Order: sequence, then structure tokens, then C-alpha cells
Amino acid sequence: MLDSRVIDPALRFLSFSLAGWPLTVEDTLPDRPLTLPPAYQTFIASGFQGFVLRISATCSFHLKGTRVFESPPIWFLERSQGASHYGIYHDFPDLQRTLSIPDEGESALLSFGGSNRDPFLGPALELLTITRLARGDGVILHGCGVSTGGRGIVFAGESGAGKSTLSRLWAQAEGVEVLSDDRVIVRRQNGLFRLYGTPWHGDAAFAAPGGVPLERIFFIRHGERNAVRAQAKALSVRDLLKCSFPPLWDAAGMSFTLEFFDELTSEVPCAELAFVPDASALNFIAL
Repeated sequence: MLDSRVIDPALRFLSFSLAGWPLTVEDTLPDRPLTLPPAYQTFIASGFQGFVLRISATCSFHLKGTRVFESPPIWFLERSQGASHYGIYHDFPDLQRTLSIPDEGESALLSFGGSNRDPFLGPALELLTITRLARGDGVILHGCGVSTGGRGIVFAGESGAGKSTLSRLWAQAEGVEVLSDDRVIVRRQNGLFRLYGTPWHGDAAFAAPGGVPLERIFFIRHGERNAVRAQAKALSVRDLLKCSFPPLWDAAGMSFTLEFFDELTSEVPCAELAFVPDASALNFIAL
């Protein structure tokens, strides 16, 4: 495990590459060095680039937009003046923060109302990524992603399906890199679906950038024996919706997501995988 990294306070910004998408966190708060969590260290990029997330100390506790979605007690969404405003941890005074994302442009604002001003705490960066992807770029899947021989495989499943277990097993296999044990990103680029890891790992704590062609998707569950069963396209679309983070609050974003899944299941083979949680599962899958 890498140690936390503190960026030079005089620099005041951090740049990342998430799924090939450049993102810079620009800190405007005085006398507070940015601290980079270990999971983000392999995603760091050099220079000031891409979409900019600015940090401010002024937080709007009572937003005046139209409430369109809630995920209590963590966050809610309001719409006003051509922007989406995510109220995050507003029931927790020390953690209060608001993420404002304009419908157009290449910047967003994360403002704080409490004493904790860590931009990496909570779902702000994930919500920003979901919003950006839903504009026609890709999706976040709840799954373990691995890269082997220049090919990407996703093992998708809801909580308890076995993603962390498979991640730990694949980590012991030669020539396999675990991109994530919990959340991966799939994008369509230059006519191909590509698989990326994210810093938002699960219990097994695997996080690597990736960026390989996506070859196959398995929908996983624990079983008494190892078995693979092909499934119809409609069932695969349903399972992708269950194992993803779609923008349920955004009609245009949901329309894009459904079209994306329709194309994905037409071009990338999908199957159900029941597996026994030991090395026999790896031999059975035989990537």
C-alpha cells in the first residue's frame, strides 16, 4: 500500500487521468496543502489540464433550485440556472459540501460549509464523473475489472456477488492486472469499447488506470460449482442497469445509457458466471 502523498502547497492543483479523461482539482483555499489518497496515486497526471474542479470555502446550505433527486442521507440534487447542484452530507455539519456542475463548459465548483474540506471524501468526484459520462461518453459499472494480454474483462455484480473474492484470486495469477475490485468505467472510443479502472475501490483495495479493449462481461454469483451460461441480450441490458450507476435523475442521460448498453451488449459477449471461491474458478474461466 502506498503512503499518502502531499502535493507542494505552492502548486495548489492536482491533475488526474480518469478513464482517459483529464481532470484537475484546483485548490483556492489558503494554507491547506492538498493530500492525495493512496488509491489516486496511480491516476496522477502532470500539468494543469482538462476539466477543472475548483474548490471554495463558501457553501450554499440552502439551495434554491428545484429538487429533482435524493439519495438520503448522503446527497440530493437540485437544478437551477443551467446547472446541477449536488448537496452532499448536508445533514452532517462538519462535512457539508456542494458540488455545482454547469450544463456547459469545462469546469465545476466544490464548495465547503464544514470544517472537513477534503475533496476526496464522499461521492463528489464520482457524481462529477457520472454526470460527465452521461453526456455521451460512457458508464460506471459495479464490477471487478481485469486486464490480461491487452484484453479487458468485467465481472459485474451487486454487493456480495463476489467481486472482491475474484479480485484477490486474479491478483495471484501471472500476467493479470486487477484494475478495480468494485467500480470500473467503460467508454466507447474510436469505435471500440474500452475498460478503465477507478480509484473507488472496494474491500480488496485494487485501483489501477487500465485502458484496454473490453472483450467480455460476466455477471457473477457464488455457486456450488463453476458454470457459465450465455444469456439473452435483453437480460444482459437489465443486468447492466442493475450493476451500474446510471443518472436516474437525468432523462437525456438515461436515454444515452440505455442506447450505450444496447450497443455494448450487441458487440461484447455477456454471460452469467457462477463460481466457487477458489483457484478452480480461474482455471475454469481461463482468460
